[in-house]
This record gives sequence, C-alpha cells and structure tokens, in this order.
Amino acid sequence: MSILGRGPFYLFLAVVFISLRCEKALEETPKSLLTNKVFYTTASDALLAVNAAYDHLGSGTSNSDFGGVYFNNFWVIQALASDEGEAGRSDPNTVQLDEFRHDASNLMVQDVWEDTYKTINLANIAIKNIPDIDMDEGLKNRLMGEVFFIRGMMYFDLVRMFGDVPLRLLPTEDLSILTAERTGAEEVYAQVITDLQAAETRLPVSYTGADLGRATTGAASGYLAKVFLTRKEWPAAMQHAEKVMASGNYQLLDDYADIFKIANSNSREVVFSINFTFNNNAIWETSQFNVRTLPLALNRNSNSWEVPTADVYAAFDPMDRRREVTFATSFTESDGTVINFTPHIFKYWDQKAEPSASSSGSDFFNLRYADILLMYAEAANEVANGPTAEAYEALNRVRRRARFAEGVERQVLPELSDLNMQAFREAVWLERRRELVWEGHRWFELVRQNRLKSRVEAAKPGVTVDESKYVLFGIPQRERDINPNLSQNPGY
Repeated sequence: MSILGRGPFYLFLAVVFISLRCEKALEETPKSLLTNKVFYTTASDALLAVNAAYDHLGSGTSNSDFGGVYFNNFWVIQALASDEGEAGRSDPNTVQLDEFRHDASNLMVQDVWEDTYKTINLANIAIKNIPDIDMDEGLKNRLMGEVFFIRGMMYFDLVRMFGDVPLRLLPTEDLSILTAERTGAEEVYAQVITDLQAAETRLPVSYTGADLGRATTGAASGYLAKVFLTRKEWPAAMQHAEKVMASGNYQLLDDYADIFKIANSNSREVVFSINFTFNNNAIWETSQFNVRTLPLALNRNSNSWEVPTADVYAAFDPMDRRREVTFATSFTESDGTVINFTPHIFKYWDQKAEPSASSSGSDFFNLRYADILLMYAEAANEVANGPTAEAYEALNRVRRRARFAEGVERQVLPELSDLNMQAFREAVWLERRRELVWEGHRWFELVRQNRLKSRVEAAKPGVTVDESKYVLFGIPQRERDINPNLSQNPGY
C-alpha cells in the first residue's frame, strides 16, 4: 500500500497531491499560489471534482492504493462477517473476519475506513467550491445533488459499521484532522438524512448516454428508505420505498440471470450501482468479483479467496432460479472436461462476455429494485401490524421472478398468503437472503435484525459471536495511534 493510503496525515497529503494534479492545466500559475479557488472556476472544474468522488467509489484510478470503496474489501467483509461467506485461503485478515476473531488491526476494515474518508473529503471539496462557480445553475444544482448523495452514502456505511465516527463536513486543509473526535451516531445519522434529502430534491430521475450510472433522485429515495429501515422508522421507510416504486422508472428484469450480464449494466432494475468497465487495456477499471470468488480449480483469474457457506447454499430450493445463477459446483470446459468443486459464487461471471474471466466488468449493485420491493414489504408489515395486500404483492413479485428461467415457469416458490406479522417478517428476511447473496448487505442485515449471533453460529459450527463486540467493527488501531482522541468501540 502506498503511503498515501495510510492514516489521516497521509489523507491530508493525498488531498494536496490530488489538488496539484488537477492544476496541471494551469501551468502559467506559480505552484506556490495554487489554491482551491484558483482551480474551481468553470463548469468543467466542477464536473472533474464530482467525478473524482465517483472514481473513489469504484476502481479508484486516481487513488494511490488498491482500488476504491466498493472495489473489493467492503462487500467481502459483509459476506465474511456473516452467515454468508467463509475464507477460502489462509490470509489472516479474511480468516479473522470469518471466524469472528478480528480486532482493530484488521487491514480489510482499515482499508474501508480510509477509502471512505478519502471519498468524503473529495465530496467535501466539491460541496465547498462548486457553489461559487459561475456556471449553468441547473447543472450546478445537479452536481451538488450528486456529491450530497455520495457523502450521505459514505457516512451511512461508516455509522453502520463503526457507530460514532468523526463527522467531517469541510475539506481537509490543515492538521486538525489529527485531533478529531468521534461524533455521536445520532448526529451522523441526522447528517446522512440531511445529505440524502438534499440529493433527492436536486437529482434528475434519469440520465442518458455517458451520464448513465450517476446518482438519481430514485437512488436518493431508495437510500433514505434503507436508512429509515435500519433505524426501524417504519412509516418513513415505507414512504420512501413507495416513492421509488411509484416513479415508474424501475422494474424487475424478467430473468434473475439477466441482472448480472454486462450488457445490462444500468438496466431498469438498477437503482444505483458502481460502474466498472470491461476493458483489458484499463488499469483498475474492472471489478474484483472474478478473482476473488471463482474457484481456483478453473485455472483462470480465479483464486477462491472467499467462498459461500454451505448454510447459504442450502437456503435455496434446487428449482429456485437464483440458486443456479448465484452458485456453481461444476464447470464444463469446451473440450468436455468437467471440473467439480464446492459451491462458489458465479453470479458475477458473464461467461459470454468474458469467457477467460481475466477481467470483470460486472458492476457492484448498491441498490436494486428487488431490494426496494422487499424493504417496502417489510416496512408495510410493521406499519400495519401485519401484512397488507400491497406488502404481499411486493414480496411475491420477487418470488415470482425467481420461478422463471429463460421464460419457462417452474413449480416453485408459490404465492404467499395468510401469514401473521412475525411469519411475514421472517419470510421477507429469507427472501432478502436469497435475492441479495454476496451483494454487500448481509452483515448489515443480521445486525439490524438482531440475529448476528444466532445465524452465524448456526451457519459456522465452532464459531462463537460476541454480540457485545461484533455488532460494530473496531476503529482502526493505526488511526488511533495517530490520533489519540479517537475512542475505541467496546471489546476492541
């Protein structure tokens, strides 16, 4: 890892470095006089500032370390520290998470902390400087909405993972970050909601052409639904999920397999995703799904770094379309050779588009329409103290789609009815598990459902989960070594 990825002080250096890189077009200006105000003068400057924040969500081509926030470790952690995933190799960081022995020195958790705060700082730079630019007000408003969305999303991840965290709303321009204290989770949540509401009112309903994949008002509403669901504020969660549903901008694709085809990036099922580029000439433009999740036995760019638990594989009816799309236990080569292996995650490998699996243009799906439907169903059940007709329909739509494979309906997953409040809640939770495997949700789900200990210990015999500790991750010790004002979470 480059020194620019190490701790708050290096975060400050990284900001200076990025600012200087952005100034290359101003060669006539003495470097000693370079400031944010010198650079942020045109609409192009504003767009570059916003794009820098997006870049750090994904591959992080301008990031000096190994990828951006959602490139690898974020979704891997959510799988390993749950009933969904296990370490497929002996790396101590992955094994500790898998076995719930991780401490504040875990490098994967530290990486998420660092990359998230880098992205927040880039959003803060844009939020501070774009308002003063003389440019089209409509575009300015949209760009501000995009960075409010990104900042809100980043703090939502942080507060769920770590609880109290430093709340930074201005760019890092001095060394005050070295003494920053943690802000209470309630205040952080309030800022998350404020940012996402600001985004919701500024963002467009959709984009075309090269702008596809940018945050929309539907993405902001969907994230607000997830924030309120996490906080068990059921009416607000229901309202925001319903807003996305009523927009008419999203729909379930006919076949679950179609979601993960590269040609369907930014489909109408996707509310927000991190776009990766399938381009073998690119540097860090592709995602890491193939290299991390495909079996080593394939002898491709595949290493079995993380594998699904037998428990999550067993959660599916064999006829459920999602099982055969999500997992594989064998592969037939072009010469007829059959390779067998334990279940591995296959949902992100588009074998037609990238048969060698040498790269992956598969996107990371932060929020899909199926997730919206299931959030609505769960919230509506809680609001009405039992499932309504609309809640049943939302849940059954997701189940109904899982019955179809290439247009043929299977006799599986019948329509649900006549459930009491608790049975319906558990039905939604089970459907969320099946629908969203390995999409970066599971640890969050189990914590908010108060089922982390029971589910992990059932899925991983011999593992003991201390819920007084592991419902949060530890504040990275390297951050605390630099900044003694950062307190630590219980148990770490």
